Amino acid sequence: MKVIPSNHAASFGQTHATASSLADALLLAKLGHDLRLLYTELVDQPVPEALSRLIARLDAIDAEHPDQA
Repeated sequence: MKVIPSNHAASFGQTHATASSLADALLLAKLGHDLRLLYTELVDQPVPEALSRLIARLDAIDAEHPDQA
């Protein structure tokens, strides 16, 4: 009896290059999804205190010199 892989129907008629391209596309889609989740988690974090102080100092300097903006 011939064993047929479970993905045989999905790859029927596809060349090796096409199947590889599909695998690459799925991998890239998964990476993109994971990066979007990571970015969302990062953006939801509060700004570190040291960075907040630096931003406040830069804003104060910018307010002192509005003509240079």
